[in-house]
This record gives sequence, structure tokens and C-alpha cells, in this order.
Amino acid sequence: MPARTLPFGAKLPQLAAAFLLLVFLAQCIWFIAVVPVSSLESSYIEDGLVQLDNMANAGSPERSPLVPLMAAVPLKHVAGRITWEQLDAYRFLIRLPFLLCGLMLGASLWYVARRLYGNFGGFIALALYIFSPLIVVQANQAQEDIVAAWGAFGLVFTAIAVAHTLYAPREVILWNWRRIVLLGISIALCIGAQFPLWIVLLPALGFLLWVGHVRPGAALVIFATACAIAALVLFAFYGFRPVVFFESLQQAQWSQFTPLNLISALNYKLVGEFFLQAGLGPIVLVIGGLVTFVLWKRARYFGTVAPLIAAGVLVFAALGNEHFSALVFLFVSLPFLILFVSGVAVDLLESRYAVFANAVIIGAVIANATIDIYGLMELRHFGVK
Repeated sequence: MPARTLPFGAKLPQLAAAFLLLVFLAQCIWFIAVVPVSSLESSYIEDGLVQLDNMANAGSPERSPLVPLMAAVPLKHVAGRITWEQLDAYRFLIRLPFLLCGLMLGASLWYVARRLYGNFGGFIALALYIFSPLIVVQANQAQEDIVAAWGAFGLVFTAIAVAHTLYAPREVILWNWRRIVLLGISIALCIGAQFPLWIVLLPALGFLLWVGHVRPGAALVIFATACAIAALVLFAFYGFRPVVFFESLQQAQWSQFTPLNLISALNYKLVGEFFLQAGLGPIVLVIGGLVTFVLWKRARYFGTVAPLIAAGVLVFAALGNEHFSALVFLFVSLPFLILFVSGVAVDLLESRYAVFANAVIIGAVIANATIDIYGLMELRHFGVK
């Protein structure tokens, strides 16, 4: 059914998505108001302020200065010099850039899901996203997870979008320059948040060549151009200081993957605990989606295969990494898994199992929302460590 256009130009699906994002924003504001600045956030702020004062580089072997600068720049320009005891008074300001990343990731997830699966798919994806307890928590703290997730999601699906344009008989680079710049920025956000996340480049390049197989040479040129733009953006994070930049890249820990970790029971336990924290809805639908994907041919097409491959690469990387890096990989995989289950759910809703699928999907979303809201209310009494 075509979407009804409202008098001021918006359409009902966009209005409904905006309302859901406002619900997410309300949860975020509550979280920020209740939860004080953590010690990890304080360390990022301190690193960022030190770099802004030209005293040291805010990066580390695991990441660029991106996250510390995101936390420190608004504070520096608004508050100037403050004591560490005053940080809580500015926590809305400190966390605002990360909240915006969370909102943009939600909007991006809805947009991609709607383009792939229609309005139903977009709303299922967005409802699972905004009521995920883990996403609400990570989108409202000064840390790398939400920045990396938005960058990785943008990297994969901007690459796919660029690949589709290769079928048009036009000058590829000049015509696509906006998408290429966006692809480069996505790469910089993803890798700048955590260096080991360069692994997301592999599925992104694979999808670019898969979808754009009609012009593989142009696809490689686009990818190389985007990587060059990303390198320039990363260079900016280091204040355009070439010596510091190249030394940082040489000392960076690009991979902490250890094959022996793949047989460690602790890592599999970590994966299970992570998805339980993400909410009951996603884990029920992921299990159901995987079973449906394996047993039902209709559910296997590019729109569901692509996010599943991206999520699979990230979960596999998490299983081979140490605890902290593994958690980042798992969080970055979450939007891809939500997108995957949304696609499978829409297929089920159009099948003879529609009544059963409706009950499971609606039940999962309601359960997730209930757990999420209850958890936010409990923060008032117990706080977050």
C-alpha cells in the first residue's frame, strides 16, 4: 500500500519512524540524567583534553584519538577548564556526540531495512533497536562501541549502494563522489574507533565486487579512493601531525585474533551472555531467523545474506579475540543481526505462517520493550557500574 503523504510533505512511515526515534531519545535522556560519568569515560575525556592542549596524543595501540576527542571537544569549547569533580555537571554535553551516533545508527538501520524489506521490515528493525537495553546503554556513554557500530554499518551498506550505481552508464568517480566521501568517512569512524575493526573492510569489499561485478575495475578504484579519504580523516584525528600519525599506525594493534581462543569455552560463554544482555527479543528472533534461513529457501537472498555474512565475520572475530575487543566486535554485529531477522520476519509475515509469525514478532518486541523500560527504571535505585 503506498504511503499517505501528509500536508507538510512528510509521509506516515517517516513520521512513525521519527516517533520511535523520539522514544529512543527519551530513554537516552533518562539514562544520562540518572547515570553518572564512569571512570572509563573520565579517562577518555582526560586523553582528549590533553591532546587539545597539544601535550600528548590521545590515541592508543587499540584506537585512534577519535573517541577521546568526541568526548572532550564539546566540553573544551563550552566549559573551558574544569575539575574532574565537575564532570557530572556536563555529562549531557560529554555524551551528546555518542547519543547522536546512536540516533543516526537507528535512522540508518530503519532506512536500510525499509529499502530492503518494505515498511514492515523497517519498523521491526527499528523497534528491536530502540528497545535493546545494550544499545540504550552503549549509545549514552563516551566509549567506542556506538561509534564503531555506526561506522561499520555505514561502511557495508554504503559500499553496497555504490555498487548498485555501477550499472549506470556514467562517469563513476565524478558522479558518485558524495557516496564515496560517505564511504570514506564510514571507514574512518569504524577503524578510528577500534583498529582491529579493519576486518569489516573484507565483507564491504566483497559486496562491492559482488553487486558491482559488471565493472570490477571501477569498483576497486572507488574502494581505493574511499580508503584514501578515510586515511585523510584519520590523519585529521591526529591533528595533521605526520610523525605522530605514522608512529601511531606502526604501533597499532591491528589484530588480537588468536586461533586458540576459538576453542575457549569462556569466549562462547561471553557471546551467550552478550546476546542475553541485548534483550530477549533479538535473541529469540535471531535463533528463529537462523532456523528459518536454513530450512526455507525463500528466506535466502542477498537482502538477508549480506547482513548475515557481515554479522558472521564479526562474531567469528569476537570468538578469536580477547575479552574487551570481543565485546566491541559483538556489539558491532548487533545492527546487522537485527537487520537480518527483520528480513526473515517480513518473509514469514507474507507466508501461510503469518499468524504464528505475527505472534512471535509482536511478543518479542513487547518483551524486549518491557525488559528495557524496567531496566531503565531500576537504574534510579541501583545505578550502573
